[in-house]
Amino acid sequence: MKKLRLTLGMALLSASAVIAQKPTIEFNARGILSLSDGDMAASATIDGKLMKEVGVKDALTIYPLPLKLGQEIGSSPVPNSAIGWTRNVAIMSDGRYAFVIETRGQTADSAKVVKNLSTDLPAGSTMYIVDISNMAKPSARKAPIGKNPSAIDMLGSNILITSEETGKELRLLEIGAGGLPTRNVPIPLNLTNARATDVSWHPEGEFAAITIEETKEIWLYKAKRNAQGKIATFEAFGTPVKITGKPSHGAFTPDGSLFIVSDLKDGAAGELAVIQFNTTATDPKTAEHKVIGQTAVGTGVESFSISPDGSMIVTANKNNSAQPWEGNVGKAGVTLLSLAKDGKIAKIADYDIDGIAPESIIFDKTGDNVAVSIYEYFDYGRRDGGIEFFKVTKGGTPALTKQLAKISASKGCYTVKLIP
Repeated sequence: MKKLRLTLGMALLSASAVIAQKPTIEFNARGILSLSDGDMAASATIDGKLMKEVGVKDALTIYPLPLKLGQEIGSSPVPNSAIGWTRNVAIMSDGRYAFVIETRGQTADSAKVVKNLSTDLPAGSTMYIVDISNMAKPSARKAPIGKNPSAIDMLGSNILITSEETGKELRLLEIGAGGLPTRNVPIPLNLTNARATDVSWHPEGEFAAITIEETKEIWLYKAKRNAQGKIATFEAFGTPVKITGKPSHGAFTPDGSLFIVSDLKDGAAGELAVIQFNTTATDPKTAEHKVIGQTAVGTGVESFSISPDGSMIVTANKNNSAQPWEGNVGKAGVTLLSLAKDGKIAKIADYDIDGIAPESIIFDKTGDNVAVSIYEYFDYGRRDGGIEFFKVTKGGTPALTKQLAKISASKGCYTVKLIP
């Protein structure tokens, strides 16, 4: 565990702004957890050049709120990887433990280029159990998990993890005292030449949605319980929903009535699809699920967040910002959308951000503010990341306003998570 001191953690986004007092971050939460992939440049996803820097390593960092200049920040050297979607950390509802899956292993310190980040990186196989009850001193333990875990989601004391391990594509962990698993149940999904790449609990805990990247499908699975009332396995419930692109991050609305999934399109603007699952069918074989809403967003939308009341969505748009310097570098951004109870979804506005490869975005617990991760910044020679914030204006036509304050984070900041 390493302590950092927040000396440059809050900085003015505009050096010419004249204010009477230092800007403060508005974000309603006990804290923010971030993950940083310190040994890979954002542009490595394009050209394979890692551009490692001496002394910069992967890290889990805790930012207690409200932040103060000079405040000690807790950080732990938890290995992690930005390869895959940004569902690689789950936090218990009481905020005591965080669970981080290592989607890919670490490269050698001497490694400079990886030809194919999807296939040539070492396999990941570890879950880190991080005690964050004392946010200034996070401490991590590790536990073995399936090959190349791809996503993690937690509801109550139950964790679901998808992985590439044949016959164990889904894994259920029941967490007990000390954050340690008391049950570890591997569940086959019977996939052929395909991977389960994302998993989302339904809020009621009886269903889970799983995305299959190669077949462009989203499946609904229902929990099957044993005589003791514990989940023993999951079984497919109805036929899968197909989309036209590549399904990435997905999430249920807070009331569980709708499921939103990011539909990536290679080299083009992606979409958000709204799916209505039929969870009340008496015969699971005949349950029909359907897409009831769809709208275009930016390119490279690997993460979005639904507001606590379910009426708004924000997306983090890479927009080709991770291109190498000599490439056609785009401008990253954030999109604000409205979501109606009937599944109608509509874009409200796009907002530019200054950094490279925003891969994670979250509402705070009241829906009044938004935080977005920044992998790196455009300044030549500057390779640190950050977390930027927007204020949400509600009522009538919602809007976002960029806050003056931001957090200066480690290079490779790609995941942000609210600590309740």
